[in-house]
Amino acid sequence: MTVPPAHDSALEARIAADPRYVALVRDRQRFSWILTAITVIAYTSFISLIAFDKPFMARPIGNGTTSMAVVLGVAMLIGIVAITIVYVVRANGEFDRRLAELLAEPAA
Repeated sequence: MTVPPAHDSALEARIAADPRYVALVRDRQRFSWILTAITVIAYTSFISLIAFDKPFMARPIGNGTTSMAVVLGVAMLIGIVAITIVYVVRANGEFDRRLAELLAEPAA
């Protein structure tokens, strides 16, 4: 194992002390927790419907070939993929841009 050069430690200390970095970490964590809560609510709601309202989930849709459970399951999966896309777009856009600005500044 190699020891990182001293300038890397100084860079890490400078960035960790920067209030913009602290704000970035706080914003990223808040955003992640919000999306996590949405995901957990979607999954637990779906499972709760399966467990506690079987007649509703068994209700046929359209010609009777598809049940409400299938429609809600597909909707939930599409929603979770959409949440993932929202996170990736924001992480690759705003969060990466803000971190790049911090890294681009010369050492003081």
